[in-house]
This record gives sequence, structure tokens and C-alpha cells, in this order.
Amino acid sequence: MSISLIIESSWDDIVKIQEEAYTDIPPEDVNILKSKWHSSPKTCAVYSDNKGKVLGYLLAHPWASEIPPKLNEKIPVTNSSTLFIHDLALALEGRGQSIGKELVENLIDNAQTQNFLKILLVAVQNSTGFWAKFGFLNMPSEKTCSSYGENAQLMVLALEASVKRTPSLK
Repeated sequence: MSISLIIESSWDDIVKIQEEAYTDIPPEDVNILKSKWHSSPKTCAVYSDNKGKVLGYLLAHPWASEIPPKLNEKIPVTNSSTLFIHDLALALEGRGQSIGKELVENLIDNAQTQNFLKILLVAVQNSTGFWAKFGFLNMPSEKTCSSYGENAQLMVLALEASVKRTPSLK
């Protein structure tokens, strides 16, 4: 099992995983998801089993605002010192195996190597406890789009600019 960059053939599995994972909000169109990937392919990854089946994915992209992007809208290519985690989702058979943890740790390492200063996300479906384990803190915001669902919470992780680690992706 391993983490790698997303490739075109990953998308069928990603779409299936998204449909399984999100019960409180409607799934996004594959072209919307791909816009996140196209804007920053080096900060998007999949976790695959030994046969190449995708068991989880993480999409993240630079974002130049403290107001989270709206769901169901394409993302422009942006230069920013802030990275926004758009999506982390796991296949049903991938849950309980620390895949989400590995994808997040990999992203944090890559973000530091690429000199991002902070990571933002909107925690959905009561996931704030998961994100808090990595040091993400609640960030009060009146401007989180209602499309994220009830109880969505903006969170932030400040990165240590002086820490340089070798990323897991090549």
C-alpha cells in the first residue's frame, strides 16, 4: 500500500469514494474535483492498495483568502502561502487502517517542503476531532458557505516555516 500523486486513471475510484463518504452533502461533479487537482497536482494524492485500487484520496490547493471556496465551483490556479484542503475521503474498505492519517501527514510534510505557511479546511460531518489530532484549530468564520452542511467548521493549521522535511511524494 502506498501514497502517490493522482493520475487520470485514479478518477473513477475517487468519484466512487466521494459518493460513499459524503452523506450530509451532495457529491461534487468530477470536473469540479479535477479543477482542484489541476490547480495544484503536487498537493493532491491517493492511497492505493497493492493491486492499485484507490482506497483514499486528498485534494488540496493554494487559496488566497480566509473565506473558504464554495463547493461545486471550479478553482482557479492561485499563488498563495495558504493551502486549502478541499477533500479527504476514504473507501469503506479503507476505513480503520490509518489511511486518512497517512494522507494528512504526507500533505503536511509536502506543504512545509513547498513553503506553505498555513493550511485551511472546512471540517464537515462532525470531523473536527479528527483534524484537531493534527493540530488544526477552530477558526471562527461567518463566511463558511452553507453548501458545506450543518455544523461545518473552518479550521487552520499554522506550519513551521523553519522545519524542512523530505516529502513522501516524488
